[in-house]
Amino acid sequence: MTAGREATHIESMEHRLAMRLADPAALDVALVGGKAASLARLRGAGFQVPEAELLTTHFFAPWIAEVTSAPEWQDIPNLLVAADGSNTDEVEARCSALLAHASRLEMDVAQSTAIDEIVDRFDSGAFAVRSSSPEEDRARASFAGLYESVLNVSIEGLGAAVRHCFAYCFDVRLLIYKARRNLDPQPRFAAFVQRQVASDTSGVAFSLNPHNNDLDEAVVNATKGLGDKLLAGEVDPDRWVIDKVTGKTLECRVGTAPGACAPAATLDETQLAALTKTLCAVESLFDCPVDVEWAVADGDLHLLQARPITTYVPLPEEIRTAPGEQRLLYMDPSLGEGITMSGAVSPMSVDLFAKLFEWLGDYVFGPSFLGPDLKKGIVGTAGVRVYGNLSHLMHFRDPRKVAPEKRFVDTTLAELFATADLEPYRVKPPPNLAPRRLVPALTKALLRLHPFFVALLQGLLRPKAFLERYADDLAAFDAEVASIDPDLPIFELARRLYAAVGRVSLVASAPAMLLFIYRGTEALMGLIDPSSCRERRLAMDIRGGGDELVLEMGLAMYRLARMLPGSAFGDLPALAVRIEARRMPAAFLDRWDDFLHRFGCRGPLEMDLANPKYGDDPDLVLGQLATVALGDTDPVATHAERKRAREEAFAELSAALPAKKRRKLARTHRTIGALESVREMPKHHFATVNMVLRRRILRSARHWVAEGRLDRPEDVFQMALSDFDRAESDESLDLRAVVAERGAFYRDVKARVRHFPHLIDSRGRILRPVREYRPGELRGIAVSPGIVRGPVKVLDSPFDKTLLPGDVLVAHTTDPGWTPLFINAAAVLLEVGGELQHGALVAREYGKPCVAGIVGLMDALHDGQVVEVDGDQGIVHII
Repeated sequence: MTAGREATHIESMEHRLAMRLADPAALDVALVGGKAASLARLRGAGFQVPEAELLTTHFFAPWIAEVTSAPEWQDIPNLLVAADGSNTDEVEARCSALLAHASRLEMDVAQSTAIDEIVDRFDSGAFAVRSSSPEEDRARASFAGLYESVLNVSIEGLGAAVRHCFAYCFDVRLLIYKARRNLDPQPRFAAFVQRQVASDTSGVAFSLNPHNNDLDEAVVNATKGLGDKLLAGEVDPDRWVIDKVTGKTLECRVGTAPGACAPAATLDETQLAALTKTLCAVESLFDCPVDVEWAVADGDLHLLQARPITTYVPLPEEIRTAPGEQRLLYMDPSLGEGITMSGAVSPMSVDLFAKLFEWLGDYVFGPSFLGPDLKKGIVGTAGVRVYGNLSHLMHFRDPRKVAPEKRFVDTTLAELFATADLEPYRVKPPPNLAPRRLVPALTKALLRLHPFFVALLQGLLRPKAFLERYADDLAAFDAEVASIDPDLPIFELARRLYAAVGRVSLVASAPAMLLFIYRGTEALMGLIDPSSCRERRLAMDIRGGGDELVLEMGLAMYRLARMLPGSAFGDLPALAVRIEARRMPAAFLDRWDDFLHRFGCRGPLEMDLANPKYGDDPDLVLGQLATVALGDTDPVATHAERKRAREEAFAELSAALPAKKRRKLARTHRTIGALESVREMPKHHFATVNMVLRRRILRSARHWVAEGRLDRPEDVFQMALSDFDRAESDESLDLRAVVAERGAFYRDVKARVRHFPHLIDSRGRILRPVREYRPGELRGIAVSPGIVRGPVKVLDSPFDKTLLPGDVLVAHTTDPGWTPLFINAAAVLLEVGGELQHGALVAREYGKPCVAGIVGLMDALHDGQVVEVDGDQGIVHII
């Protein structure tokens, strides 16, 4: 074939409306869709797949063009954004009209010819018509249950079934699913006609246990006959959990088919073993966990479809153990405290944390004590998170004894420590943690921490002198950071900045934090009668009414918002231009400048360098001011009332206590008042130095964009610090290639995982607390009193949706960047948290009922549900 004829042949192949499963082009996802391409891949690998004919994206292109030109389609993308996932009436009405329009479409000559050719090839029998969008069955979005399939289709009914499947491109559920994953709403569709297997038994199998994320467990669901009722949830299937390493059955539950009186398992041990072996082979082919729809007919196993599992937590390779090896248990310490981010952290931030651990370990314990290998160490980074190796940390302290301390910031982790069976994860300490190395390392640590003990002793014996020195140390930190040259090489700059954080933590914020807890809040609780509801309420009031930094930030935002008319927030870009040009009232500009000076280093999800801060993105401030301006709650008045209530509570409790306890209460009251700001200070110090690093990094990144080496400045955060350092000296380094490789795992996990678990082992198994909820009720711990009722708004991030006045804010965890949202919230519900976690603190100060530590919260509630939040009892009633 000549080159010209070959090119024409290829072009005709690519524009065909239909093709067979065996065709080489059937592996092209863009042409035949994810589901069909998966089947072609299975067939090519030798698996038994039913005969199928494919309808390509070209077949459906005319229909898509016609429907998307209809008036109802116009502005659908904007409506989806505006719908915020809850107010979807307009979108639903339009989608209903579009779906009806699509259901009435006629086939043109080319489409009819393609269907006729399929009919001729198949002749007769029963068929399944299945969707196969190019977006479907991918690693980051499966669209499970959203696209339509039709079973038991006769040869005469193929055309109608194809039209039916296509029409559901415009189903409102599917479009909202796309919007929530930031996918283009423009339809992309293909389908295939598959000879239906007259199955004796069918079902779905998972190569990873979807209940606990265990990589070494397979789950098999099976039922008699076709699997359509199983997929629709209309039958109770047989279910097995299989150990993939040993082949043993770990769990077996025989379901009940409709009308059955004596249930018997649908698969015997031989069939189950063969299915598990096939499942593992498919997993190996796809190189990721998969779920497979299968059918057995006349003793033969047929694979009807296979796709990557999207809703699981990937485990970085460097912290995995091999199948069958002794497992290690990892703890994520950053959910309730520290980073307080439950999603993926950028590669550059993770690398920065790794360097911080290295520098800290070298300084405190000696060179290479912590080490980079988390499987042999106690703390480190892996993938997109910071982890502690709990299998090794258990040698230092029993988790059950740590549990009471953890409950103040993370009740879920505290519950796991207290109740989970951790003994299977206890291992012998590695050589680097053996006594002969531990003793000298700990001896050195005691010497290095000498200034901390001196400061703590001063705080106990001479509190007034400690407070004076504490203020001086905070001022010295600010001066030291300001004096550091931001143009230093990146590693040297980071080392000096974090050294400053280390110094102020050692002599000021760390001892102050201990004094605040054990001489303040904990001492207060030790003075009251725990059985007295009144005394518990008085103690809560004494702990409130403070002037914490995050509260001041929220109040400052409220005051800024109230200085402008509500109409000013109708056009935020125009408002930003006016502020930048200084064409605003002088009083507003003065307060604006003061806000950026004090809080410019802060922002939502602030502990990740990749996330913008208030100081480098004024739009971030204005967006949150606009949200605050929507409500009529006055947090300034609420805070003033809390301060008054604090003094009244102190006076009442003091009068009720005997003389000895009264003196202790006075000391406790003074300690709480003097040191309440310390709770936020360590994080503020990190935010301060991170802002210096972020500005330095972005300055170089913008230069590389101008040179054509990067596409966007923000891409730089998908590099490691070592990449950045090399890029500054090596102009030949391909930065796009670095971003593509270094950021691959980050991009995948960010799209896949909403929230990371507290405990996960080295084979991916997630440990969760077991709680039994009453129907219509959720339980956590009460961290801010009050009872309110309102509609739920579930947010994965502060930018997710607009929180309207009266909404009940539901979040996994929060950091200071969420503070403005609390002003409008009627109440706050948190999956992770405790009495001293940010969300609980702000809720109390703003007078919002709050329940924290609600296991499974993010999956239990959805937007628009009405709930009653009982912040006194820690109960949520679903109305």
